[in-house]
Amino acid sequence: MAAPALAVATVSVSMSSASASASSTATVTDGVNGVVYASTHIGDRTIIGGSFTWAGPSTAGAVPVDGTTGVRTSMPRVNGTVNAAARDGSGGWYVGGVFEFAGGFVRNGAARVTSAGVVTSWNPQPTGQIRAIASVGNVVYLGGSFTAMDGTSRSGLAAVDRVTGALLPWNPGVSGTVSALAVSADGTTVYVGGSFSGLGGQSRANLGAVGTDGTVSSWAPGVNGPVNALAVQGSAVYAGGSFTSAGGAARTNLAGLDAAGTALPWSADTDGPVNALANTSTTLYLGGQFSLVGGLARSNLGALDMATGSVTSFAGGVDGSVTSLTVNSTATTVYAGGTFTSAAGQTRLRAAAFTSAGALTGWDPRAEATVTTVALSGGAVMVGGNFSMLNGYPRTNAAAIRGDGSVDPSWNPSPNNTVYAVAATADGTRVFLGGTFTSVGPSARTYIAAVDAVTGATDPNWTKAANNTVRALAVSGQVVYAGGSFTRAGGGDAIRIAALTVANGTPVPGFTAAAPNNTVKALLTSPDGTKLYAVGGFNAVGASSRPGAAQLDAATGALTSFAPSAGGAGIAAALTPDGSRFYFSTTSNRTYAYDPAGATPNNPVHTIRTGGDVQAIGASATEIYVGGHFTNLPVEHLARMHAAAFSVSTGTATAWDPGPDGIMGVWAISVTGSTVTIGGDFLKVGGKTQPGFARFGGTP
Repeated sequence: MAAPALAVATVSVSMSSASASASSTATVTDGVNGVVYASTHIGDRTIIGGSFTWAGPSTAGAVPVDGTTGVRTSMPRVNGTVNAAARDGSGGWYVGGVFEFAGGFVRNGAARVTSAGVVTSWNPQPTGQIRAIASVGNVVYLGGSFTAMDGTSRSGLAAVDRVTGALLPWNPGVSGTVSALAVSADGTTVYVGGSFSGLGGQSRANLGAVGTDGTVSSWAPGVNGPVNALAVQGSAVYAGGSFTSAGGAARTNLAGLDAAGTALPWSADTDGPVNALANTSTTLYLGGQFSLVGGLARSNLGALDMATGSVTSFAGGVDGSVTSLTVNSTATTVYAGGTFTSAAGQTRLRAAAFTSAGALTGWDPRAEATVTTVALSGGAVMVGGNFSMLNGYPRTNAAAIRGDGSVDPSWNPSPNNTVYAVAATADGTRVFLGGTFTSVGPSARTYIAAVDAVTGATDPNWTKAANNTVRALAVSGQVVYAGGSFTRAGGGDAIRIAALTVANGTPVPGFTAAAPNNTVKALLTSPDGTKLYAVGGFNAVGASSRPGAAQLDAATGALTSFAPSAGGAGIAAALTPDGSRFYFSTTSNRTYAYDPAGATPNNPVHTIRTGGDVQAIGASATEIYVGGHFTNLPVEHLARMHAAAFSVSTGTATAWDPGPDGIMGVWAISVTGSTVTIGGDFLKVGGKTQPGFARFGGTP
């Protein structure tokens, strides 16, 4: 934002010879699927607050995981949705969907991933969406809604070489969309299901068969609705979908068909769509959106005896739709993916595994969003979908990242709206949250709350509320200072600044702050605990002019004589550990450094300029770290994307240049003796995926 020049101390245009000690390369840590606005440290953990619903490793929508534990084994990374996967016969998988890149390579909707998560040169290049994959021998069959493959016309069906991905002559085509593929046991026939009216130029209602030479089979069951899933056993073909007749008989959503395309004599109707099928030699497993199978209660998951069509005792029971199923080679484990969040009464986030008897196993990948495919290869399972994180945890607006970079699985306070401020007691036992929330976990907590630092449970003694947004928090001794846009806090009147007791959140006796005339966005306490700094959109505190920053007596709230001569609408603030430098940023793209105890405390020691607002500041003894939505440092003529560092002594830029992307960039910075952390709306740091939160090692 442009602003008139202010009278400030001169800033050198040369690069500082000293470099920031913190690394510019982020260590690999878990991230979030939203924005981080605040952070603080407790021991080796970083407490973050913001606007998000999930925290965990950024994996994208295709992740091989261990078949027993569900722990990821590698991360090939695709930048979109994976709809289908099939084993490649060499320990890896073919994956298809809607994406442009995989593992750093251009792969438009189809890729091959090794067991180590490496994307190979296999590259069929469909023009459109892949929805189904079947692999047999040296051929991979692809189905979907594409119109071309590798630049050659192919309507919804194609065959490519299993090693090179080269397009093969097989070209029946459909007049519609292919959703399911299956290959006969002898490898001579490809069964095709979906939503179409023609196959290879012949009339076929949603289901048909094609020879490996491309000739359309006379097999034509005639299904009166979409076919979503197929399975083959011997000469029988099983179809699931959303229909009411198949093979010349009334069949609702599930049908078995013989070699002539006639419905098998049994009927096991479901009361909702069947989306997935998987089978052993004796059992057909089905998943979808239903509550009944063959008249028996089955919650979205069930099984039939393939010889008789009778419903078996298998009843895993999940609370949402099932979109994919697969069975291991020993027929002992059934893997399911979908939209569900519980299975057999236990938490299972969109992926679960069951024994052949229907008992839930410990396999627990935990996907952030829908799982659309599960495919076995050896002892690993490819989990694919439209999620961006797997092996993480639901975390609503607050989370803790451990020293090893992983989400703390036990800390989950769950405020129901945005967290703008976090602070902790010196002994690390309690964390304070401020924001726009009205509840934390099961407890009503309005705009401000105290939670246990280990468990995340709300403090039962902290029940008093603020009456509007809390944007800033600071803790000193037994006092919690709060700032924001409220007029009451802790049960007492408090205009935009309040001092509350750590014990129960009630007003500290004797503290009555002069009222800023606009929102307070940052609070800091001096190292000796005697002074309170407030920064915000105000230009006056009480009757006194204070352009964006003020210093108060921490015990009484009385305004001190510190009165910055240069300032503006304040955004963020920081103090060096010894309190000798006070920094605050303004909407004029300037960050001012003051020495409140110096000979001329009201004049800036130096002024930092950035090509956009600074929204976060963190300080060590030697470096000042800033983050925001700037892209350059205009005085130094340096490119700096959303994050930069400056020398405390000279105000000149140092070498720290992590390069987070994002729209608004960095919203939070915190500094300890060994790390710098940043939070914001970024997805990448230094060109590598690291969403919302990043940590940098060194000695800042």
